[in-house]
Amino acid sequence: MTDGLKWLQCPICKETVYWKVPEKVLKNVKRFPTPVIIKHEDHYVVCYVDSHYQVADTEIASAFIEAKAKE
Repeated sequence: MTDGLKWLQCPICKETVYWKVPEKVLKNVKRFPTPVIIKHEDHYVVCYVDSHYQVADTEIASAFIEAKAKE
C-alpha cells in the first residue's frame, strides 16, 4: 500500500511536495490517523496518515521542536 511516492500541495508555498511514507515505522502504529512531519525547504508540514497510508489531513507547523517527558 505504501509503494511509490505520495504527493501533496504544500499549504505554505503551494509547491508540489513528493514524499515517501516511512513504512517500517508505521507498521508499529496502533492508532490512526497518525502524524508524519515533513520538512519542506524552510518550513514544516504535518500530514495525518490513515490506516491505509493515505493522507487524511494536513496542517502547518511553524517550527519543529522535539521535547522529552520528565519521568
